[in-house]
Parts: sequence; C-alpha cells; structure tokens
Amino acid sequence: MAYIDKNYYDTTFKGEAIEDALFNRLADIASEIVYGVCIIKPEGDDLIDETFKKAVAYQVEMLYQQGGIDAVTGFSEASMAGGSESLGDYSVSEGSGSGSTAKVQTFEGVPVSSVTIMLLKRLGLMRRWVYSRWCDT
Repeated sequence: MAYIDKNYYDTTFKGEAIEDALFNRLADIASEIVYGVCIIKPEGDDLIDETFKKAVAYQVEMLYQQGGIDAVTGFSEASMAGGSESLGDYSVSEGSGSGSTAKVQTFEGVPVSSVTIMLLKRLGLMRRWVYSRWCDT
C-alpha cells in the first residue's frame, strides 16, 4: 500500500505530472523502497507525517524522472548512463567529463532520491547501513 496518493502528490507536493495508472504503480514501488530503508517501520499517524510523505513523493518523482517502471527493472537513466568503448589506441567515454550531471544514488540498480534519504535521516528513520552506503560517499 502506498504512503501517498495522487491527490497529495499533485496538490500538496506539486510534483511533475504523472498519469494516474503509472503514478499508482510508482507510488507503491516508492513506498516499498522507503519502507525497506527505514529502521522503524512507518505505520500509523505518529510516523507518517508531512516530512515522511515528502520523502515518498521525492522518491516517486525520482523513479519517474529515471524512466518510470524501467528505473525499477535496472534500466534507469542512472544505470544506463556513461560507459566507455575502446579499440586499439582509440577510446570513447561518456558521462565522465566535468560537464556530466550529478551522480544519482542507486541501490541494486534502482535510483534513490538523495532528498528522500536526507528527509528520512532527519526523521531518524533511516537504517545505518543505508546511510553509510549512500551518504558517506
């Protein structure tokens, strides 16, 4: 079950426009990701506050921006970016120059919003292994 609904995402969070069917799927997935990185399982009104809902909304938006369902199946923009190829003395590289975009944190190929991690840390809900994996790099 998703921690946020489309109405919250559209009216309160004011995120990027996402079609209803895709939003519902991404909200379920984002909620599973957030649930998985929380040390205290978020259930009830005492833990599911405005900051927590924002964390889930940022994760929904991240999944959408990284390719929607493809982001979950390992074909996100972040996991597909970059790479190199060489033949003899000739080589071509992508995504490694100074003009490349900011690094997207991933776990097992699934992009995770750094804002989501920041908000969960602020709430004291994030597992230590997650924080050390993503936030100390």
